[in-house]
Amino acid sequence: MHTRLGIIGSFIVALIVALGFTPFFRMLAVRFDFMDHPEKKKAHAHPTPLLGGAAIYLAVMISLTFSGQLPEYFMGIYIGATMLLLLGLVDDKMGMMPEMKLCVQTLAALAAFKFGLHVTTIEDYYLSMFFTVFWIVGITNAFNLLDNLNGLSSGIAAIASLVFCIITALDHDFSTAILASSIIGACIGFLRYNFPRAHVFMGDAGSLVLGFLLACVAISGSWATDQIHLSLSIPIVILGYPIFDTSLVTVIRLLEKRSIFQGGKDHSSHILAMAGFRKKNAVLLIFSICAALGIGALVIKYAPLAIGTAALTVTAVAMFSFGCRLVYVRKKMVVMRNGKNESHT
Repeated sequence: MHTRLGIIGSFIVALIVALGFTPFFRMLAVRFDFMDHPEKKKAHAHPTPLLGGAAIYLAVMISLTFSGQLPEYFMGIYIGATMLLLLGLVDDKMGMMPEMKLCVQTLAALAAFKFGLHVTTIEDYYLSMFFTVFWIVGITNAFNLLDNLNGLSSGIAAIASLVFCIITALDHDFSTAILASSIIGACIGFLRYNFPRAHVFMGDAGSLVLGFLLACVAISGSWATDQIHLSLSIPIVILGYPIFDTSLVTVIRLLEKRSIFQGGKDHSSHILAMAGFRKKNAVLLIFSICAALGIGALVIKYAPLAIGTAALTVTAVAMFSFGCRLVYVRKKMVVMRNGKNESHT
């Protein structure tokens, strides 16, 4: 039977494994030339070892293995996370077509669903399957896209997991809390080597696994409140920044009449850097926003109905306003850049 002591233990195991294995996988990456080489769309200037994602995956899986008996749907999480680790490793080394990545992500989500992980608020089997797969694939890709500055993806994952862990532990959902605490330990252990200076990157192998695991935490937990709209909003608010960043990028690329699948420096972190923030400070600002979203989720969950509704409204308005401001800054910077290019012709 799981207890709060088990939650602490899973965190410690994941932390120790991540601290120990991240430099080991870094060494392997250097030896076998598993490197992320600089290019125009990337922020780093020197080749950086990958395989940090393998350490994150291993830390979470080992922690869960030593956490005692877990529900059957955890087997689906094991299988799905392993599929995405392998997908990410292949993509990091050789690249992969977006369509193929989407197919594997969908299969990973279906594996989780097959073993019992599903959106419980929807009774119809096929509708529940659709929304479960849609959510898992969406959050997985959101974290994959978010991994563009040192420490950003793993730091956001740690903050979100902490909030998930607090809520599920208070609700005595210890299995979900153990999964969340394992993610926290793995991310903090990895951050030791990735922020503020990156000695190793997690790569797609890490960001895909983290996104998948957090999506599963959001589905497996119980977020019940007095009102269904508040209950449904809690995991969305906790994971609000990855959702926000993906939505922002989509809007910007549509406004600029570019393919939404075309990469570029148009994420919120890039725009903050354009606006004058140092990269480290931009990451810390985003961490602060994620922490504020987490506090907002706690208010929505535990405060009286009127206060929870007000907190949700304020959160939505604040994020929308922030997004509009970033779109404006991006547009202004693009105009200035185009003006400089024309003056040089």
